[in-house]
Amino acid sequence: MTDTIEPKRVVVSLAVGVLTIAAAILAFGVAKKTGMLDPDLARRGVAIMLGLMLVVTGNYVPKLRLFQASGGQAGTSAVDRFAGWTFVLSGIAFITTWVFAPIGSAMLASPMIGAAGFLLVLARWIAWGDRSGASTNGSALPKVTPARAAIFMLLASLLWTFAIFFADTIWGDSVAQWMAMGFVIALCAVSPFLVAAIRRTGGRA
Repeated sequence: MTDTIEPKRVVVSLAVGVLTIAAAILAFGVAKKTGMLDPDLARRGVAIMLGLMLVVTGNYVPKLRLFQASGGQAGTSAVDRFAGWTFVLSGIAFITTWVFAPIGSAMLASPMIGAAGFLLVLARWIAWGDRSGASTNGSALPKVTPARAAIFMLLASLLWTFAIFFADTIWGDSVAQWMAMGFVIALCAVSPFLVAAIRRTGGRA
């Protein structure tokens, strides 16, 4: 993972990677619905694509400087690198689980792997804010830009997807479907505020 690439190039390449993976997920879903693929095999394929999406996203976190503080304090690049590698390794572990573990075990263990990665990144960011003293004046919060907003929403979507996998294992399809619907509703509700915040920053990447 490299740390500095021109933002527009990064956003375009990230979008291409994510859309390619999303197309593969859609293909697995269609193959399952039409009976062209065994349901368990299709589920494994979708899960592997989700893990791959986490790997791809993690690779771009340092390039987009997701955790760069508004105050510009030194040390945020280390947080970004830690977050990038943590997401990449979590994605690889997620994929490995779905390749080798039985379906039931993978459904239970893989969301925990994904959630653990997110919690490690959150803990690292909080620890940096406490050491730097940035959290006392609020400047530890990243600047809101279109690129960072996009990657944040992608990571939030992946985290919620892991939660849906876990809920599907414990409580079944009905709960998982309601969680999916709830996330879409929440995303639609938050989007206008996110767009307004981006506009206030001038829309800079």
